[in-house]
Amino acid sequence: MISKSPYGDTFKYEIDDTFEREKIDAFLKKRKTVVVQGLGFVGSAMVAALALSRAQDGSLRYNVIGVDLPDEKNFWKIARINNGVPPVRSFDKKMDEAYAQASQNKNVLATYSPYAYSKADVVVIDIHLDIKKKELGAPYEYEFSYDGFKTAIETVAQHIVEDTLVIIETTVPPGTTEQVVYPLCKEVFSRRGLDINKLYLAHSGERVMPGTNYLDSIVNFYRVYSGINSESKIRAREFFESFVNTRDFPITEMHSPTASEMVKVLENSYRAVNIAFIQEWTEFAEEADVNLFEVVKTIRKRPTHQNIMWPGFGVGGYCLTKDALLADWAYRNLFNKEENLGMSLAAIGINDLMPEFTFELLQRELLDDLNGKYITILGVSYLNDVADTRSSPTQVFYEMCENRGGRLTVHDPLVSFWPEKQLEIDTDIKNLADKKHDIAVFAVRHHEYVTLSAKEIREILPGVRIIIDANNVLTDETARELAQAEIIVTGVGKGHWNL
Repeated sequence: MISKSPYGDTFKYEIDDTFEREKIDAFLKKRKTVVVQGLGFVGSAMVAALALSRAQDGSLRYNVIGVDLPDEKNFWKIARINNGVPPVRSFDKKMDEAYAQASQNKNVLATYSPYAYSKADVVVIDIHLDIKKKELGAPYEYEFSYDGFKTAIETVAQHIVEDTLVIIETTVPPGTTEQVVYPLCKEVFSRRGLDINKLYLAHSGERVMPGTNYLDSIVNFYRVYSGINSESKIRAREFFESFVNTRDFPITEMHSPTASEMVKVLENSYRAVNIAFIQEWTEFAEEADVNLFEVVKTIRKRPTHQNIMWPGFGVGGYCLTKDALLADWAYRNLFNKEENLGMSLAAIGINDLMPEFTFELLQRELLDDLNGKYITILGVSYLNDVADTRSSPTQVFYEMCENRGGRLTVHDPLVSFWPEKQLEIDTDIKNLADKKHDIAVFAVRHHEYVTLSAKEIREILPGVRIIIDANNVLTDETARELAQAEIIVTGVGKGHWNL
């Protein structure tokens, strides 16, 4: 069987649990073992942070084992780690260095065998818990199930031994650790004849920020945590203090796991509302011929308003697009309320459809005629300088153009394969010069795009007639130079560009 990564590399694999068990036994050294379940954006950064941790005498503190599923979608993560390469490509050199060093130190192993959990002193849960909207822009209609999450937790509970610390980092509906995870573990421990009082269970929501500070978002950032009892809290604190820079970024203990869970979803719901709010003013500024970036920059000088959001192309990724839905589900199902979290859900609905505004700008310049036009989209990932296409607003925009007959070319410096669209992506920007371009849309604020001069843009996009800056990629000066070359230039939040 073959597993293909989003970066174009492929790996052959066969499932042989006996071989994996032997490999795990041979890997273990006389130090504590941490097993990370889930090797996505969060789990892969956690593996790196733990691998770097050292005891006071300078010795390596942990054996680190990453576990993911042996299937086409996930095996490549296991293979890349075992080759000394991070599963997630980013511009953070620290991540590359951490994995290279771990390979040299031989204190990191990736596997698909649940046998790894039986060797753990600590298990960190970093798997996805998805909630799916039935339709973009309709946030009240969603589907949620714990099924896959419960299966993963049950697998851990079936293999761990007594005195293991289990930490939930997955973003979950508030109430999950106490009302779902603990009862499930209690049931499994009872079947196995184990003492549930010797299970130590805690929650600490992840705040991983892929990008140039990818690894630092684990080791140099504030932590919030709690546990189901006092001993769980003590052990969780000791664990985080072993690899997080708690001197500069003190960790906060919450009174309950539910409070810890609420921190993450409230934080992201607030951010989503902030983004939805600024979208309304983005449309106002367009009608008023106002540079909204200039307005926001002025407002941000006030200490109380420094977190007002910038205009943008759209919202993507795993967190902001769905965390408010997790909170809403918990409110209604774990705490039995009949009403919804209305403001939070409304923000999700607005943000889902933000790319429509960029599409409207395109239609305005083309007089609604996209059929047969060559449209080039620069940026596939949802965030600058990160190879993550999950819920990318580019997909919404791409499909709108496609449905209107546009002939599409996409480029991204980090994404060579777009899983959601099953498209191969050319990462070499120079190759765009060989293609046709009627319209170009800067959708993502990648470093490679921001540094382009007007001359370089014209060279890589020969013949382009319209350029839309949907994410503050171009400066006013660059836009003027492009306009002087008889290119129509417009942008999101840039109503002053009457060029």
